Amino acid sequence: MKKIIIIIAMLWCMPAIAQIKSANLTASGLTCSMCSKAIFKALQKVPFIKTVDADVEKSSYAIVFKEGEQIVIDDVKKAVQDAGFSVASMQVTASFDNMEVYNDAHVKVGGSTLHFLNVPKQILNGEKTFTIVDKNYLSISERKKYKKFTKMECFETGMMGSCCPGGKSAANRVYHVTI
Repeated sequence: MKKIIIIIAMLWCMPAIAQIKSANLTASGLTCSMCSKAIFKALQKVPFIKTVDADVEKSSYAIVFKEGEQIVIDDVKKAVQDAGFSVASMQVTASFDNMEVYNDAHVKVGGSTLHFLNVPKQILNGEKTFTIVDKNYLSISERKKYKKFTKMECFETGMMGSCCPGGKSAANRVYHVTI
């Protein structure tokens, strides 16, 4: 009985893990409604996507992810690229529980590592939306604006390296984001 009470107490005290909930993606290169339909169908095939709502006029897609699934942001981008188009912008919404972020902070969210840029030191609680500022998620000119906020090499490579806190393996993907 003591073991059960201890286990329950430990679970009660554990902080909630941040989880990616949804995304809003704007695609570029579309010329007609058939283009929009091609992206829509490609996104529906991504296994961790629950629903996709398309706005043909704005070339945007509201995506809801399946709860409890491992979300790989690059797989969403790849689906758009495999349909023959590119991502013009992507905003992701995640649920946070007392997570501290600041410029150059590296944090785990739903299995993904996020490197925050151009953000003041703050504690994130509840659902927050952030913008992916990596290559192939923004225009080149938009992305250049964020380069000045970090000297870390992972901004250019998209992979964790010796510059990242904790000496992470260079084989791990890191997404650069801003709020």
